[in-house]
Amino acid sequence: MFAKQWVRVAAIATAAVVSVAAGYVALRGPIRQQVVAQTARRSFGQLKLNLLILGYQADEMTTDTIILAHLDVSRRTATLVSIPRDTWVRVPGEGYAKINSAYAFGGAHATARVTSKLLGGVPIDAIVALQPEGAAAIVEAMGGLDVNVDETMNYDDDSGDLHIHLQRGEQHLTGDQVAGYVRFREDPASDFGRVKRQQQVLKLLIDQVSEPQNWAKLPQILRLARKRVNTTMSDRQLVSLLAIYRNVPDENIRSFTLPSKAGWIGDASVVFADPRWAKLIGAVLFGRSDPPQDEVLVANATGNAMLDGTIVGALRGAGWNVPTFVDAKPKRRSVVVGTSPAAIALAKAFATTIRPGSKTALVLGADLAPDTE
Repeated sequence: MFAKQWVRVAAIATAAVVSVAAGYVALRGPIRQQVVAQTARRSFGQLKLNLLILGYQADEMTTDTIILAHLDVSRRTATLVSIPRDTWVRVPGEGYAKINSAYAFGGAHATARVTSKLLGGVPIDAIVALQPEGAAAIVEAMGGLDVNVDETMNYDDDSGDLHIHLQRGEQHLTGDQVAGYVRFREDPASDFGRVKRQQQVLKLLIDQVSEPQNWAKLPQILRLARKRVNTTMSDRQLVSLLAIYRNVPDENIRSFTLPSKAGWIGDASVVFADPRWAKLIGAVLFGRSDPPQDEVLVANATGNAMLDGTIVGALRGAGWNVPTFVDAKPKRRSVVVGTSPAAIALAKAFATTIRPGSKTALVLGADLAPDTE
């Protein structure tokens, strides 16, 4: 059935996607946003989508990549939240285990249920799951990928048929090399280093697909996607997303990792997600409605500068109007300043006190610092 569908899709994909994309490029401002919104509503019935992206090993029935993406299609933004594969969670039918094992107890849908619960019950609208061979084939169809390799890698696993030999620095990688690059974890950063590379490559793939010289390759890429990728999205939805996110500005794609820390359960190395921040990100980022549009200053007074990208990425990805943020002197208590609708909504979301002020500000203190050490 899929093969027959994609004979038809391949015949029209280039014309459909390129013509729609060209129309988006020609349009500007509110008119362009209206066209994008209409396309999204026709394809998805809504303007905000939560998409679970999984990279899985069929022989091991585990997931190496778990990314929950929030797509605000009317604004053409994508916010990617990575969940380390070793995150310790409760897996139905298994008890407590690493989240990457959820796939063995019900496939992608089981992983979706566990991911949703971890983030406080957020809805997941669609799933995309692929194996390393599928990712490699798609990269090959695009002619390879230019990647700034973050460190020299030499690793061989004959039993797993995994051989990674890369030098540090910018270089053009084949599909197999890209698949190895995102799977490598034999470094001090381990799971966290792998997550960073997954985010890097996914962003590069989005950028490369957006290049006009690759538009002619779309039929082949789409055929490979349907053959190699398991997804709950329809043909129309896949084509719509490609068109909507074509030539998306770099600043519209954000990524961060769920605040977590490494630890041990017996002899097993695991990752503990901060449960408070997991639910906070779920509530702030993955909602359906637009937040109030008053300007919000974010001041990070937790003492943890790494939190900047997380909280600002979550707020901007959800549509909050955060034009600027600062690192402030550490404070013991968090507070929201202001009387605007945004101030009231932020105080509720972060369960903080609120005090009057002429401008709206979210000041995160030590009481909201995530447990990452």
